Amino acid sequence: MYVVRRKRVIKLSDREIDLGDHYLTDFVRYNCCATDQIMWEAWRKLSSIYSQNPNIFVSLMNKIGLYNMYVKEIWNVINVKVRYRFDDPVFQVPDFWMFPNETWGQLMGDCEDTTFLLLSAVLRVKYGWESGDDVAKEAVEYGCLGFYIDHQNNAYGHAFMIRKTSKIANGRWLWVETTLENEVPQSVWYLVDFNQLVPVYFFTDKESYRIDKDYAKLGLTKDYVNQHQDLINQMIDYVETGKWLKVKWMHKTRRPVDTRRITAIHIA
Repeated sequence: MYVVRRKRVIKLSDREIDLGDHYLTDFVRYNCCATDQIMWEAWRKLSSIYSQNPNIFVSLMNKIGLYNMYVKEIWNVINVKVRYRFDDPVFQVPDFWMFPNETWGQLMGDCEDTTFLLLSAVLRVKYGWESGDDVAKEAVEYGCLGFYIDHQNNAYGHAFMIRKTSKIANGRWLWVETTLENEVPQSVWYLVDFNQLVPVYFFTDKESYRIDKDYAKLGLTKDYVNQHQDLINQMIDYVETGKWLKVKWMHKTRRPVDTRRITAIHIA
């Protein structure tokens, strides 16, 4: 496990407010008001899907498990309800990490805020189910801080969630993008292409890892690290020393995630 700390600072016109250092894992808080509300809203959405077509619901549940369907609706709740907002004009700093209750309370945030929120809500369900649900128990979820690389090889700072489960795509890593701002159908999941997404840090509420030290946990190699070493160093400098990231952060007004470029898995 790799320990990562991050300072929270707000700049006002006449002074700077230092809110202290926090571990990366501190920003994932599964047991809070936000996760409770998201969990119940996602469950209501699942119930609505069942009432509309019970046969299709049960067929999909038998294939991928109710837990994976629950995760999808948690993802949809956050994608639809939380709007993208830049940190700069609000906090007067290039990036300010918010806790899940803060993001949900405002229904606004950028990519790392929605990633912290999504992972927190998913873990809220996972920890409640894994003792009695084999699908929840074997699934693996990480929040990630890293980069999105577009088709022109331009890199953008980005945060996102990845997960894997033996029930979908034979256990390959899935990309759970939190800035889509629209729903993803129950039958569709997206595959991770690690040449498109570079997860420099990946974490839960208990553990945090850094790709140059822990690449094997994601099934990657030292060659992968060497290939992306410049980007990795930039993110390390940004997170651990507070330097500005040399590349821009990805968001919709710059370079949106194009879902046409994401390899989609369709579950019949």
